[in-house]
Amino acid sequence: MVALAVALLSPFMLLQSVAQERPTPLIIGRSVQGRPIEAYRFGTGSNKFVVVGATHGAPERNTQQLSWMLVDWYRNHPEEIPSSVRLYIIPLLNPDGDVLDLRQNANGVDLNRNMDTTLDACSDNDWQTTVYGAGGILSDTGGPFADSETESRVIRRFLLDASAVVFLHSDAGLVFPPSCEDPVSIAFAQAYAAGAGYQYARYWDKYSITGGMHDWARGIDLPAIIPELLTGEEPEFDQNLGGLRAVFHNTDVLIPAMGFRSVNDIPMPLPIWRFWQAHGSQQLGPPLVSATVADGVYIQDFTTARVRYDSTAEFDAVGLVPIADYPLQGTPVDIIDPDSVVTNPSTPYTIHDAFARYYRRIDGDVLLGTPRSDEVLIQTGAEQASTQRFDTGVIRYDSGSNRIVRLPVVWEAVVRDKLLAPDLPFQLR
Repeated sequence: MVALAVALLSPFMLLQSVAQERPTPLIIGRSVQGRPIEAYRFGTGSNKFVVVGATHGAPERNTQQLSWMLVDWYRNHPEEIPSSVRLYIIPLLNPDGDVLDLRQNANGVDLNRNMDTTLDACSDNDWQTTVYGAGGILSDTGGPFADSETESRVIRRFLLDASAVVFLHSDAGLVFPPSCEDPVSIAFAQAYAAGAGYQYARYWDKYSITGGMHDWARGIDLPAIIPELLTGEEPEFDQNLGGLRAVFHNTDVLIPAMGFRSVNDIPMPLPIWRFWQAHGSQQLGPPLVSATVADGVYIQDFTTARVRYDSTAEFDAVGLVPIADYPLQGTPVDIIDPDSVVTNPSTPYTIHDAFARYYRRIDGDVLLGTPRSDEVLIQTGAEQASTQRFDTGVIRYDSGSNRIVRLPVVWEAVVRDKLLAPDLPFQLR
């Protein structure tokens, strides 16, 4: 009886042992309901390669199972990772959907229909609220606006410095790249399909995909593919390991190194350019000067913000730099709508009414940070403007234009520094 008990317990003990031996995960963000979204890293190369599982939660649990099997495989076979590659595996992008037995997240939004796909040159994949889901069924699950969901923003932030990404789905038994032309992604998909024994497809032709993660990636020049597992139940480990091996066999072409992109003849490191694209070039304005670099950290000035890219960082490699205090003079603005307020435990100041709605929509925690003043009212003749200062920017609402805009605080600082520079023949004193 003792031997039988040991035999019955040993598989459980084996699974427990495997879980204990897994590397410590990197928590890259949290879901709508606060569950951690984890990534597992293998290798030390400079080119970041990412595999994403279970974007569609419960119905595609086999992609989560596959991801866990890949975690265990590369833990035991690190020699299979090319020296130029740093591999990250995210087993479960949609943990709330997994727990709630949903395809969507806790807000009822399909994460693979929620991304801002207006960044590429193809209009037929642009984000919409009403979308085709599983089986081609139409529903209003695209979200209230592009990139509205916590999980969408988590993966967007994590991929800004990536060299290539695989979004695992099921179940069709094929591999396809973004709908807009991209020679690298096409070759990437063809290599993976050949290695996995899946069919290569130039497009997903069963119904229209809008707001898809692969098409969003195309808009920021990030090579991306979607392998669709053949079934909705089996992890198909051997096939997908074969697909990854085929890609790793040709890393120079399929996992390109970071480069530069130019705007107005000003070069930007690719991750900074992606940040500028992904968060809206109108929010940040054009670049002012070439980036400065020291110890692998790039700083690039835009009209309204200063962007930092740390090429040595494990996570959150791209973000905004705090700016110096910007003088505000005026009368504090009363809260009109108490239900539209954003608070932060680290500051006594609040964001309310139109500013709060603007802050939520533009991903304000990334683009503005925490408030460093209350909203104040500035009266200029018949015109009124309310202004508020944040960690990394200043916003203003003008009654005349009925718009909220970011102020060109970095541009003003650059102009001021140039005018006051002691080596200029003519200066302001």
